[in-house]
Amino acid sequence: MSVIHITQIKNVVLDLFQHELDIKDIGVKDAEREIKILSRCLAAYAIYSTTECTAQEAAQSVVDGGDDNGIDAIFHSSLQKMYIVQSKWSKDGNGEPDKKGISNFCNGVKDLVDLKFDRFNEKIYKKHLEIKKAIEEYGWRIELIFIDTHLKADLAKHSQRLIDDLLNEINDTSDLIKFSRMNQLKVHASLASSSGNAPINLEIGLSNWGKIEEPYKAYYGLCSGREVAEWWLNYDLRLFDKNIRQVMGSTDVNEEIEKTINDHTDRFWYFNNGITIISDEIKKSFLGGGSTAIGSFNLSNVAIVNGAQTVSTIGKFMAKSNSNQLEDLKVSVRMIELKGALAHNYIDFGKDITKANNRQNRIENRDFATQDPEQSRIQKELLIDKIEYNISRSENNTPTDKSFGLIEATVALACASGKTSLVVQAKGGIGKFFENLEGGIYKELFNSSTSGYYVFNAVKVIRYIENYLKKRVESIGKSIGREYGLLVHGNRIIALMTISQLGLKKNLDSYDFEIDENKLNPTIDSIVINLLNYLDTHHKENVLGSLFKNSKKCSAMVDSLNKDE
Repeated sequence: MSVIHITQIKNVVLDLFQHELDIKDIGVKDAEREIKILSRCLAAYAIYSTTECTAQEAAQSVVDGGDDNGIDAIFHSSLQKMYIVQSKWSKDGNGEPDKKGISNFCNGVKDLVDLKFDRFNEKIYKKHLEIKKAIEEYGWRIELIFIDTHLKADLAKHSQRLIDDLLNEINDTSDLIKFSRMNQLKVHASLASSSGNAPINLEIGLSNWGKIEEPYKAYYGLCSGREVAEWWLNYDLRLFDKNIRQVMGSTDVNEEIEKTINDHTDRFWYFNNGITIISDEIKKSFLGGGSTAIGSFNLSNVAIVNGAQTVSTIGKFMAKSNSNQLEDLKVSVRMIELKGALAHNYIDFGKDITKANNRQNRIENRDFATQDPEQSRIQKELLIDKIEYNISRSENNTPTDKSFGLIEATVALACASGKTSLVVQAKGGIGKFFENLEGGIYKELFNSSTSGYYVFNAVKVIRYIENYLKKRVESIGKSIGREYGLLVHGNRIIALMTISQLGLKKNLDSYDFEIDENKLNPTIDSIVINLLNYLDTHHKENVLGSLFKNSKKCSAMVDSLNKDE
């Protein structure tokens, strides 16, 4: 995973900062040009991810170059903090930051605190007035950041000792300075959060509110439609990351909700089931005092686990009409705090609330896969490269070159597994995979070793094979019955055998995986011919639609043909 993470970090930081950086001092023929540019991008990211600045300001904070005295970026925050950064780019993430680099950084910080500007380059000297202000004026603090792409979390013993000695020396009489490290895992996690998965915090106003104290804290009351609409306009589908159904598009339910908003605003509360929200922690503000007539509540890390159709419909109504009707619309809201349950080791409280609140008609087992942490991990890994993996059923789940869904992923992983039984199951009844999300055939496909790029590349291969078979079907027409039946009903077996014969599985984890048409096309053609011959010999009278859903017969078929290869 390390190389994939580094590649993802590389692509993101280059996209953010390369065009903003000053790299005139790095020669075009410099053998280490790329490493130096990436190191500067990494330094900029340390500032960008830690402060309130823009990407341009972060790039401008970079002071790396000759005579930088071990310091690669300096930034002054409006919050009276000066950030000092050293960055190290590792191509493969192996090893650990070298002691010499840490030593140079510590010496540079000492010289900076001592205002020895003659020991620094022009880039740093241009900031000398700001640096003096941060060091001399009361209330300023210094934050040292060491950012790198090494996988190892801890600094070597001697390197850490250098940092500790520096902090003890400078903080001898005051708490002026602190140190933090951003290694590969922390940088990658930060990128995942900034790619759209950061926690959502809400301030919610309720009228006629009440409180449940035991066994776990919760609040309930009425919220205005306008406030609900603003949640949707600000956060969109992110509100429903833990909702197993998300937004289902134009359905009878949604149309009925909109009709009630339009025609019977005053009846909305009576006709609607309301919204259920889970939150890590809920704090009531002083607004309204002890009165239950009105109250304001601050919720951290919220998720709407029931009421996605209600929220999205109200939000879309607001977006297209901006109607004052929503001011008078009252929506029933329940807000449940998870903190107390966690304190009592009820770890799955949030999951259980989600499931219990979604036991409705047309709920499928696959919908509960949204609660699997491995699915969320895969989704976040791909999101860094702007690849959308849609776990929930939603109106927005339209497959593109950069997006795919859970069902497509399941089929692709089954075909890549090398196991005929899984492929037959994917062909005959995909829902079987989701009957037990804690083990069984589901965990054979989705587990801790299943990387995001393994899933994405498997999908790409299956899409290619499907398109190739589709073109063959279009070229022969339905009149060639047996071959047509094989291409349509045996598509999964063909995909399984193609991936197996070309040994593609071992390459699917690669970030740079590419489909080689010159290898795939003749392999697919050869497999189709061999399958046709086998069917003519062993299953001349069988209905192919049923045959390719028979695990025993398909296993015998695949084993026989693989033995002949």
